[in-house]
Amino acid sequence: MATATPDGGGSQVFVRQSTGLVREASALDAVIYNAVFSAPVGATLAWGVFFALSAFPGADLVWATIISFFLNVPVLIMMALLASSMPRTGGDYVWVSRILSPPLATISNFGAALSAMIGATFWARYFPVFALGPVLVTLGVIFGNDTLQNWGTSFQTDNLWIFVGGLTMIVLMTAIHISGLRTTFRWQNTFWIIATLGTFLAFLVLLVGSNADFTKNFNSLNGQFGGGTTQDVITGAGAQGAHADVTNWNATLPTVFAIMVFMMWNWWSVYLAGELKTASNRGRQLNIMFGALIWDVVFISIGVLLLFKVTGYDFMVAVNTVTDSATGAIAGGAYAIPTGPWYHFMASLVYNIPILTILIVGSFLFWSLPAMVGNTFMPIRTVFAWAFDRLLPEKFSEVNERTHSPVPAILLVMTLVTAMLAWSVISTDFATWLALGVLAGVVCVVIVGVAAFVFPDRRPDLYRASPANVNVAGIPVLKIVSVLSILVMLFLTWLTLAFPALALGGNPDNVWQIPAFMALIVVVGLVVYYGAKTLRRSQGVDVDLVYRELPPE
Repeated sequence: MATATPDGGGSQVFVRQSTGLVREASALDAVIYNAVFSAPVGATLAWGVFFALSAFPGADLVWATIISFFLNVPVLIMMALLASSMPRTGGDYVWVSRILSPPLATISNFGAALSAMIGATFWARYFPVFALGPVLVTLGVIFGNDTLQNWGTSFQTDNLWIFVGGLTMIVLMTAIHISGLRTTFRWQNTFWIIATLGTFLAFLVLLVGSNADFTKNFNSLNGQFGGGTTQDVITGAGAQGAHADVTNWNATLPTVFAIMVFMMWNWWSVYLAGELKTASNRGRQLNIMFGALIWDVVFISIGVLLLFKVTGYDFMVAVNTVTDSATGAIAGGAYAIPTGPWYHFMASLVYNIPILTILIVGSFLFWSLPAMVGNTFMPIRTVFAWAFDRLLPEKFSEVNERTHSPVPAILLVMTLVTAMLAWSVISTDFATWLALGVLAGVVCVVIVGVAAFVFPDRRPDLYRASPANVNVAGIPVLKIVSVLSILVMLFLTWLTLAFPALALGGNPDNVWQIPAFMALIVVVGLVVYYGAKTLRRSQGVDVDLVYRELPPE
């Protein structure tokens, strides 16, 4: 192996003089990538409404979504300015290592990668629990087939069935990544279109339907399984008079966190920067990020309003209230349909026409895959970037010459995601798992915020020539948005401490787990860097030399 030196002479700083990756992603690819990574509308409604109303009845979901929009603004501006200034594979790893220090870069990048892999396992679990299971139950009800109903119930409740369903998504995602970036985005965009059309069909049904239509069909179907009427459900859950109240901060504030769990990631295209066309264009970066954010906010809000228009807020609170944790009984047993009260299923009951039901519920099969693209793409590029800088074995920087895909890095990450899926199915619920993903992301954004704040001072030569060189009243915009971004992250962390249901399994005694988890990210990042540095030094390689310049494209 050649010794890394700053100026060549037969040796080289990086593994090679070109990454082997190709700028094949378009702006549309990146917008969809951000939108489905951050808050895929239909999927967010399916789980977000369920969790918020079950944990925090009285929450105003629309206002929580609007508040989340404003919390995202400074973060997106900061990320867009940095991404356009240093558009390289690795995102924050490149910025932080070149502005602050390599150890902080491995910490921030590991936090982001861990958050993404947690997200990947969530969407892998989502497929059997929120998509495949309800589809099979629905088909079983329509065609009077008990076998389909039993299979659907198993995919929603049995750990082995959930793992097998999630593993199916992981295997498919692995094959798609290996096929190359163009193929990956074809699958992402196609599945996103199908899923979005199904969600919009649900919106249309809710728009033209009425509470009377829904009540009649729900009562009929629920009665077939020994359940009660909509009023019985409301009474059984004690939800009479429940209504959205934005001033009920004990409900609205934690719901902001529940929304941000999905919606705080519209900057994720920074990890596409090394493969995005014209990634150094500041306006393009801002349009990509804010386009995805606005899409999410508008259609999540519309979806919530349409659902409550037809079902009533009190009914949705009731149907998401478990009154007996031992048996899982909902609303005192008044809700008896053998599938969860997910958004798409509730929408399909407005008319209860078989073909319409199949189209609406079936379309939700297509949300998991596009959501998994960004959650797996980023850690794959992290492994690649670390290997390219010699922090990991060089094998993981290899790229297939035909597909331009980093196959060894793909296989490593997808193996880790599979292991995390197995652990998460056995050990955690959805809410806790997602909250851990947010906290891992908090570590990343805070470190990036510090790097952004000092960028104009620590690297003035690079800053002055970059698209990030924008001032307001003589103050660099980066210095403003970086501080605001850090405050947003501290606010999200405070919410997990103030509301134990978000991340502590409802037990305040588990508060130590939050700083312990975040400290673990710091420790792992430091071990990766200093372990690699020590090993490479014994091989005659100074890894610090790579951080004196931007990596090649």
